Amino acid sequence: MKRTFSVLMIFFALACTVFFTGCQDVIFAKIMGEVALEDATISGRINSIVRYTMSGTEYVFIQNGRVYCKPASSQSHGDWVEKSDGLPKLEYSYYDKKFNGIYIYRLAATENTLYALGTSIRENDDGENTTGSRYLYYFSGSSWTQCDGEVTGTSGTTTIFCTNTIDATKRTAYIRMNGTVSELKNNPSSTSFIQGAASSALGDAPGASTVSAVYTASGVYFFNSCSATNETSSPVTHVYWASDSTLKYVAAGTPASSGTNAVSCSANITSIAATSDAILLGTNGRGLQKTTNASGVPGSSLSSFSTNADAALDAPYMIPAMLCIDSAAPETGAMLYATADFKRKSSSSGGNYKDVGLWSYYPSRGNWNRE
Repeated sequence: MKRTFSVLMIFFALACTVFFTGCQDVIFAKIMGEVALEDATISGRINSIVRYTMSGTEYVFIQNGRVYCKPASSQSHGDWVEKSDGLPKLEYSYYDKKFNGIYIYRLAATENTLYALGTSIRENDDGENTTGSRYLYYFSGSSWTQCDGEVTGTSGTTTIFCTNTIDATKRTAYIRMNGTVSELKNNPSSTSFIQGAASSALGDAPGASTVSAVYTASGVYFFNSCSATNETSSPVTHVYWASDSTLKYVAAGTPASSGTNAVSCSANITSIAATSDAILLGTNGRGLQKTTNASGVPGSSLSSFSTNADAALDAPYMIPAMLCIDSAAPETGAMLYATADFKRKSSSSGGNYKDVGLWSYYPSRGNWNRE
């Protein structure tokens, strides 16, 4: 149990560079929400919620050390299936006193290929578990293949991310390694998976701090924070990104340097999802918050939820990732996913380990609940 706890701590630190404080009685909040919580089918630290098409069907993929997927149209949390064939499972050998296998901590997708980034776990001289070598894998519909060599790098933390567009033909994936952002190939092989260096003048310059990208008809925006668009079956009209606790936005095609400040949250923004009438904001320790969406323009103040979102996912939870399946739908008519975690070192954090994992809102259910 102690070793498992330590591994969970590693990946919380891997994905978060800013720790948060504060707590409240979340159990009481859930009672006030008057929603019975279901048992989770997808739990653990989840950093990526990614769209990927297999055999003509759109799927949602997530990672929590392993990889799982379900049809994007599904409104049932019982439809998840594991897609980890070819990925070495992380296990601890008490006989050898070491970890074997790989922990998958990021996903990214192109039109034809899904990528997974994983790390080995090793024990340092002080007996503490730390991340080791990083490895990149790709999936083209059946099983995973490892890209040749390590992608550990010598500076910074290697990560992958993608545009995650509704339009599969506009999906591009990127890897950041050694302070450089490169596009990943749409049709890779184990020996050839880098398309070339990424470049764009629309957002932040791709580099050592880049963590997200969004597609518009004018080009790709890169950001040093979380970002999203209001893409539907129609082209993107607005781009959103976080500047610490403030949501910023521009009209698609306008450089981010001309961005406008919108609402400010009570903690740094860690994820964004747009619906037709609201923009949901995941925060670093204050759960889900939201503002209005008026034809793509976000509000200047926070709005109240008509659902149980703020009761189910409030402090002390951070929301590493969110996804709206169809941004043309209003908030209460949209299928939404969010991931939850909390700072584990504090015994008084108020967090519940049963809540760590994937959450969803389905119109057919009418509330947020564990996925």
